[in-house]
This record gives sequence, C-alpha cells and structure tokens, in this order.
Amino acid sequence: MFNLKFKTMRTTKFRLIWLLAAAALAFTACDKDDDNDKPQILVEDGLYIVGEATAWADYDLKGQMVGGINEVDQQPRSTMFEKYVALEAGKTFKIVEIAGKQAIEYGPDNIADVVTNGENEQPNVTAKVGSYKTGGSYTVNESGLYHVVIDKELQKIAIIPVPYWGILGGSTPYGWNDANTQLQLKGSFNKQQMEFEITGLELRKGDFKLRYGSGWKFWLNDEGTVKANTNFGGAIDALVPGGANIVLPVEKEGIYTVTVKWSAETGGLGMTASMLKTGDVEPLPEYPETLYMIGDGVGDWIWDNTDLPMIAVHSHPYMFWKIVWMNETGGFKFAPKKMWANDFGKSGDMSADSVYNKGSDNVPVPGTAGYYMVVVDLKNEKISISDVKVHLIGATIGNLWDAPVADGKFTVDNANEVVTITKSLSAGELRMHVWHKWFPVQDPQPVAWWQAEFIILNNKIEFRGTGDDQERVNLTAGNYKIDLNFKTGAGSITDQ
Repeated sequence: MFNLKFKTMRTTKFRLIWLLAAAALAFTACDKDDDNDKPQILVEDGLYIVGEATAWADYDLKGQMVGGINEVDQQPRSTMFEKYVALEAGKTFKIVEIAGKQAIEYGPDNIADVVTNGENEQPNVTAKVGSYKTGGSYTVNESGLYHVVIDKELQKIAIIPVPYWGILGGSTPYGWNDANTQLQLKGSFNKQQMEFEITGLELRKGDFKLRYGSGWKFWLNDEGTVKANTNFGGAIDALVPGGANIVLPVEKEGIYTVTVKWSAETGGLGMTASMLKTGDVEPLPEYPETLYMIGDGVGDWIWDNTDLPMIAVHSHPYMFWKIVWMNETGGFKFAPKKMWANDFGKSGDMSADSVYNKGSDNVPVPGTAGYYMVVVDLKNEKISISDVKVHLIGATIGNLWDAPVADGKFTVDNANEVVTITKSLSAGELRMHVWHKWFPVQDPQPVAWWQAEFIILNNKIEFRGTGDDQERVNLTAGNYKIDLNFKTGAGSITDQ
C-alpha cells in the first residue's frame, strides 16, 4: 500500500475531482481498505476566505488570510489574521481553517452591525462584528471591498467595509485630514479587482499615509488592547499595515494621480498603490528648520548664556511653539540660529487677543512672572503669547482622542514652577500635548494634537517635534501626579 499526498504549495487550487481520482487510484492499488492509508490532498495550512461571494470559488493560496499586526504595539499577533477581499452582496462566503487533514468552517454566532462613527480613531463605517462558531457562512448587504479580520483568542470576527481610501499627511494640501483627499472607487464592483483613485493632487515635500474610512485602527475588543490597522505606510510600492510615514522628497514635488488597487491575484493582503506625476508645482517659501528665543525677559541677551530652542509643529514648517518662563520685566526676540542674524521681534502694539505682528522691535513680557505659551507663525507673520494649555489624551484618560480633553488639562503652578496634574489614570500609554487657539483653525491644515505632543522619558521632557512616534511610556492603572518643569526640562511621574 502507498500513501499519496499532494501539498499545493505551488499549485494553488484545491480540486475535488483531483481528490476523487487520487482516491480511486489508491483503492485499486491496494489489497485491502485501510482508513489510515487513505490518500490525501492538502492545501497549505492556514485560514482561507472562499465562496461564491468572492473571486475564490475553492481553496486558493491567494485567498489565504495573513498574520495580523496589533495596532496597539505594532507587533505581530499570533492569533490575529486579516485579508482584504471584494465581496458580492447576497452571496455567501466562508472562513475555513485548514489544519492537516481538517477543514474547520468558522461561521457567525453572535454578530451584529456596529456603527463606529469615527470614534477612537476608527473608520466611519458600519461593520459586522461579533463572535463566531463552527459551521455556517457570511453575507454582506452591499457589494464592495472589505477588510476581514479574525482573532482566534478573542473568538471575534470583523467584516469592515472600505468605502474609500484617503491620502493624508504633511505632503498634502490638507495635512492630516483626508476629507478633501479621498480616493474614490474607479469603475464598478468587480470581484477580481477594485481600484480607488484621486487625480490632480498636489503633493509637496513631507510625509503621508493611506487609510480607509478616515480611520487609523479598528477595535476588536472593548478594552482596546487588540486593534487592527486600517492604514498603510512604508513605501508607495511596498505597503505595510501601520507602517512608517511614506516620505516624499522635495525633488518629487508635483501634481499626481494616486491609485490604490486591490487584486484577487495579488498575494498577502492584496493591496498595492502607485503614483503618477502629471504636472509640476511652484516652489513653496522656505522656512528655517529651527528657531530660538533670546532676551532678558526670558533669560539673557547673550547667546552663550541662553539656550531656548522652540519646538517645530509637525507638518507645519512655518510654525513653532514653546512654553517658557517669563520674568516680570524685559523683552525677547527670535532667531533661526543662536546668533544675531535674521533675528526678529514684533511690530506695533499687541492686539486684543494677545497677538503681535512680526517686526524688528523687542517683544515685551506681559509683566507677571510665570509660564506662558509662545507660538510663532512665520507664514502669517504673527506672534502669540497666551496661557499655557497642556492636556492628557488617549488610553490613560478613558480612551478619549478628540483634543483637547477637558478632564485631562494640567494646572499651571507658577509658585513651584511646574505644570502639573494629579489624577486617577487608566492603564495604557501616557501621551501629552499642548493646545493653542491657532491649532484647530489653520486653513487648510489644522494642527492635530500629536503634532504638538511630548512625553516624559528618563525624567526628562522629550518633544516629538517633526519626528515619528516617540517611545511608548506605559502606565498601569492608578493615581498619579505628573509634574512638568519647562524651565529645567525635567518631568516626573509619581504613583500616589
């Protein structure tokens, strides 16, 4: 007796007729019937999407789900699997796990339509979310591209529609808001291929990412400890779920057609993207990469004695901010480098909302010693001096992500020269940012909270500036006192 085995590592289709033929051959070649020696044809172990609603009527390696990445820490999660797939409404599909000789179907158990409305940085969609059981099949109400995610530990499945793709970032005219830079479906629904496209898009030096439904992630559990990426970064020709920002150098500036394409014939997640330059753009004004403060109102007029670098606002090269201690008397100016070259101050009197026009005169301090927020807008040639507004945001403050979170506002304690908060916090990443009246109204690019964020690392305040995500600082649930000394740059987190 011989044992005939086929693994379709290279031949991707599982054919029933092939199985029957092999079985007949085995039975005729044997003197006796032995169940242990029955021939078998196996596809590669894994989870597959298959069914009449899809492009894969039978098992195909191109329909195999791939290992997912937990958005929370951007690390592979062994129990999470995902796949983008075009699904036809009213027709069925299955999720089947092939494990050796077994084929286990996972069908809906307690599943319902969940409207995310864009909360907690999720896509603004209605997804089918719930638990699963052995056996059964799925349907969707509308034909389209879907992001299917299953987590075996959570026993949870999400079938998320992809209404459009957005391109957003410092390279785009609208910054990190994709309301006006959406790639819409090109043509009609097709189970084999779906394309989303935007034309005539101006892209400048900077960075960008792609995301669907104006969301960064999709929550798979109520605690927010497991989330699927709904965005791509890395490189335009090598997309990575949740990957780093895609960088566009200055020599690549221009007018572009950007296309995001899903194909049933593409392995992995099935997603690719491309950019076609269709025109040139006029160069933008150049702004300094750094800006410094100097003066007896904030320290000294001698450069060797004063080190007060301002913080660049991410994706807004013309804007800088700083929380600075001001004396009762004196004034200050600004310069791109720590030297008397291209320095500037104010012109005329302060407006009713504490704003100066850029000019050559010294900027006077308000007259009461303490911390103040200074923002310089080089594009509009304005200087603002205002009260300090520092806020917590995110996981530790109840997973609130719409800035500014009122309940997470710090108190300015000038007597002790700190900006402080004492509060019961949830477990998660400690994230903080400054807020200013100019941030939400900049047209066309509002300043997002993370573009002016900072952390405490090794008892020091570390500013994000124009960089990528900073190191993660995680807290366990508890009552904490957080102190920020912007004079010395020291920060502390004390468990109460």
